[in-house]
Amino acid sequence: DELRNVGSIRTVTPYGNQQTWSLASQFGRLTYKLLDRYIVTGTIRRDGSSRFGPGNKYGVFPSVSVAWRLKDEPFMAPVTAISDLKLRGSWGKAGNQNIGLFQYQGTYGSGSNAIDNRGYVFGRTKTYYDGLVLNGLPNPNLTWENQTQSDIGLDASFLNGRINFTADYYVRTSSGFLLSVNVPSQTGFSTATRNVGSIRNSGLELGLEYRESSRPFKWGVNANVTTVANKIVSFADGLTSVGNFSDLGFPNFGGNLWTTFTRSQVGGEVGAFYGFRSAGIFQSQEEINALNANAVIRNDNKAGTFYQASTTAPGDRKFVDVNGDGKVGDDDRVIIGSPIPKFFGGLNLDGAYKQFDISMFWYASVGNDILNYARRNLQSLATNGGVGVENVSEEFYLNRWTETNRSNTYARAVRDDKSGNTRVSDIYVEDGSFLRLRNLQIGYTLPAALIRKITLSRVRVYASGQNLLTFTKYTGLDPEIGQVGDANSPTVRGIDVGNYPTSRFFTLGLSAQF
Repeated sequence: DELRNVGSIRTVTPYGNQQTWSLASQFGRLTYKLLDRYIVTGTIRRDGSSRFGPGNKYGVFPSVSVAWRLKDEPFMAPVTAISDLKLRGSWGKAGNQNIGLFQYQGTYGSGSNAIDNRGYVFGRTKTYYDGLVLNGLPNPNLTWENQTQSDIGLDASFLNGRINFTADYYVRTSSGFLLSVNVPSQTGFSTATRNVGSIRNSGLELGLEYRESSRPFKWGVNANVTTVANKIVSFADGLTSVGNFSDLGFPNFGGNLWTTFTRSQVGGEVGAFYGFRSAGIFQSQEEINALNANAVIRNDNKAGTFYQASTTAPGDRKFVDVNGDGKVGDDDRVIIGSPIPKFFGGLNLDGAYKQFDISMFWYASVGNDILNYARRNLQSLATNGGVGVENVSEEFYLNRWTETNRSNTYARAVRDDKSGNTRVSDIYVEDGSFLRLRNLQIGYTLPAALIRKITLSRVRVYASGQNLLTFTKYTGLDPEIGQVGDANSPTVRGIDVGNYPTSRFFTLGLSAQF
């Protein structure tokens, strides 16, 4: 019918996506040894990336390392308990080009989407028509992020290699740090990628291994731990801080910019959680009236001034007036947590007895916080920025503040939450430390006399499991939280938006050798 009536033919909009990028590298290395005790290695590489524009595509990254085998020195000969001892140090540069494609020149997109501001608007009806527009603000000055690392370490072995120990102290500095930053609204965009400044990470890396090979029982243990201290040294263009660049839908009542939930500021950590401090629940109207009266006095008797909001009532959450101006506003937001762990590490255990063997790997992260946005959603009835309209948690429902249950933990249930009970605050920041059994495997190797009859040299059956146990105080589904939003932005780590939890796997297997 469409072929007979040309006017009824539907408009077909072609679309597609194809992206290509390339990386070209040259590499050279030179090693010099003197008496097998003094070792110097120099490396230089040159990388070119299509992600950067003309004049900025290539970066040169040198490195040098030195080592001194102390054990081979004559003065160490009498020390028989030490099997090996080496002191080493290194310095080097590496490049980071982890940004989107064509950000140095910009790309165009087509369509008539009012939400994404694509196309053109005509007439009083504000009808959108197809058109080409820039997808983002180009930055032709983008260049490689330089990561410089200095390291000094010690390797030691004892009792003929049964005990091995390593220790390293590292300082890693990223200059020309690649990050999305806010840009003036006159550009037509909210953010753009820039080389914004310098960030330093430092810490210790320790490793310890022990092997016991005496028969019939053999076992071993290997442990490692890494400490992390993260600090923003500087930002370019006079910036002192940047916020996150992904909107998770926090409510925006009263004109407050509560969609900013992380803050990276000079002297602080990258992606630190940023919000309000809580101080319990309002239990009486008299308490609210007193604070509102003080707010008017502290603000030159200006009418219409309130401590939090005009609709604040008993059962609403109380927040701290940090700057002391008598009212709670954007200026009262502070750092309320960090997604960066103080230290993390792993523990490998293995053993074998006759035909049986077992191995396991534990992983731990300690000192990091999680912003539990999923829990916030399950306490919200707000239509703006919450899924609480569809569902609330049973815990909140049963323990929320009411006239007969004056809770100091959960606020009242309110649809029009203009007092901001579910704004970004320390209420939703939890300890994200955890210990997890990542892998466990138990095996049995059939006796050689049994399998020799079927012309096999070795047969092993095994059962294994992954992510079997997790010990944590975190109340969410999974404490192992990565990034959300912009995958290239470190400003949105450790935020639980209801991420699908790590899966648990069970495996039965058989390994045969002929």
